[in-house]
Amino acid sequence: MPNIRTSVQRKPVDVLITVDTEVWPRADNWPHSPLPANERCEREIECYFWGGESHPKLGLPFQLETLRAFGLRGTFFVDPLFSFALGLPVLARVVSAIKDAGQEVGLHLHPEWLTDPRMPFKHDFHGPYLRDYQEAVQSDLIRRALDRLAAAGAVEVSSFRAGSWGANMATLRALKRHGIRFDSSLNACYAASLPDLPTRTALLQPAVIEDVWEFPLTHFIDRPPAGRRELQICACSQREFSHVLEAAYAEGWDYVVIVTHSFEFVRVGNLGQKTGSVGPMRLLGQRFETLCRYLARHGDRFRTITFHDAAPALAAPPIQRQPIQSTRARTIARSAEQLVSMIY
Repeated sequence: MPNIRTSVQRKPVDVLITVDTEVWPRADNWPHSPLPANERCEREIECYFWGGESHPKLGLPFQLETLRAFGLRGTFFVDPLFSFALGLPVLARVVSAIKDAGQEVGLHLHPEWLTDPRMPFKHDFHGPYLRDYQEAVQSDLIRRALDRLAAAGAVEVSSFRAGSWGANMATLRALKRHGIRFDSSLNACYAASLPDLPTRTALLQPAVIEDVWEFPLTHFIDRPPAGRRELQICACSQREFSHVLEAAYAEGWDYVVIVTHSFEFVRVGNLGQKTGSVGPMRLLGQRFETLCRYLARHGDRFRTITFHDAAPALAAPPIQRQPIQSTRARTIARSAEQLVSMIY
């Protein structure tokens, strides 16, 4: 951890905890082979949103309660397309849980649901990335998804993240057309993410692109100089989180963006097994609690916000920064911890 003692009084780093909130059917060759018209995905809904089939349940309610307990803010990017197939009440329950907890609802989009026969509109399926669809189609999907979120109780949505990070510049133009001011689709660790943005690997702080504020997911240099690693709960140890956060504070960063998923602490891979229940990934749930405790304890250096909170402060783009470097020792320690998470 870097030495943060300084005679200069720095402002706190604004930290955005973002949660991609979605459901995935466990079916052979989905989405290329559509679901049967009577498939309701009850087990998947229970596991991807509500925490699985055994205790402790570490899904959406756990995440919301943890944020509440530590007085933190978060943005939940909700994919509404599934609800055209599985029902509006499921989406409304998700939206209600987030709103009742005082957290922000953003828009998330996975085009895989376009193959479902119950969709009330038709677009040819071109794969999992929005970038592979014409701008007019992207715009139509965003419009319909916003209307669906509104029908579920989420209005004035101002932030967006493309499923699998698969946005392009056309996505940003479509977002502007529908009044969405903030995008957080850029993940420099994935080639599918904004591939037509020349500065995609250089952006570490928000920037205005196509008149939309792009908030890139924070990444760091792992096993220097081996590669980049995104700041994701299931991908980084608490030592790596605290190192990146403290380095960001010491170097005067304005923003850090963290990602997790509504199902990230649940063994959803077990849905494909014929026997047994889908249980928790306790180590990852504890990691999330530890991170939240750390942020709350060091409120003088870190302030969690939503995109709504960010809006008043964005008079000008922040200064871009250099990637934070980790060490091989932290990588080795994390790798050992990840092995433990497979069974605990």
